[in-house]
Amino acid sequence: MSWSGERSKKTAEALWSWLPDVLQYVNPWLSSLDISAGRRGVREITDELSETNFGIICVTPENQNSTWINFEAGALSKQVDGGYVVPFLIGMKTTDLISPLSQFQAVVGDSKGDVQKLLFDINDVSGGLAIPRERLERAFQRSWPEFENSVRVIGAISSRGGNLNRVQRSEADMTEEILLISRQLDHRLAEIERYARRVDGEPRRPSREIRRISEEKFISSSFAKIGWEAVRSSWEGESVVITAQSSGGHSPSITHDFVERLAKSLGREVVVLGDVGDVIVRSNLP
Repeated sequence: MSWSGERSKKTAEALWSWLPDVLQYVNPWLSSLDISAGRRGVREITDELSETNFGIICVTPENQNSTWINFEAGALSKQVDGGYVVPFLIGMKTTDLISPLSQFQAVVGDSKGDVQKLLFDINDVSGGLAIPRERLERAFQRSWPEFENSVRVIGAISSRGGNLNRVQRSEADMTEEILLISRQLDHRLAEIERYARRVDGEPRRPSREIRRISEEKFISSSFAKIGWEAVRSSWEGESVVITAQSSGGHSPSITHDFVERLAKSLGREVVVLGDVGDVIVRSNLP
């Protein structure tokens, strides 16, 4: 777990203490607690980053520009196979994140659903150590109130200089990330197709199906960046129809520019529907 600043450190320490209560096999590592006095801190942190398989970056409004936070995020993304690097947000929404941290799927620390999904993701990549999902859900429900209280207390801490360092994001900045995600999608798709082939060279799964899975992840990630959830998507001829809902009361509206960029990346018309089936916005791409 990576941290920088007081609120970030307290969040990391709360996670370090709480995670093994829910997932007993998890062995979290935190520099402020796990490096002995007299040891070479940077060397030990670098060694630990090279051996980890899941990274959590504790992000607050005042530290996301921190050189150290971004160094560890970059080191984790190079070491962790499959992209299991998660910004854990305190006092922030996902739309507040700036690059490079915004490239990762973030978790809002005071969101019960987000934190539960984080635990499910950790469990899913734990191989033979993983516990049944039903058992994990019961453990989470029992322990959540304790952690929720810790996050609430930490979030209320006034951070000196926090307002001065808070980054205001423009819509252009957020929508530009769609193009970045699209390029990453192309690289990831090539990797999936390569690994999906059997020894005899025949694909285990049709390329069209692989591409559809990647496109759905791309759509979900793009909407999450602007504070919305892509509930479902369907391909109808040359169009993709996306049903979306706002993730919170303060989410910005879906703009035509956002949908146009999405359509350009997907190479097809995009129609966005609300949860009652009404058309919110449609791209001009034929």
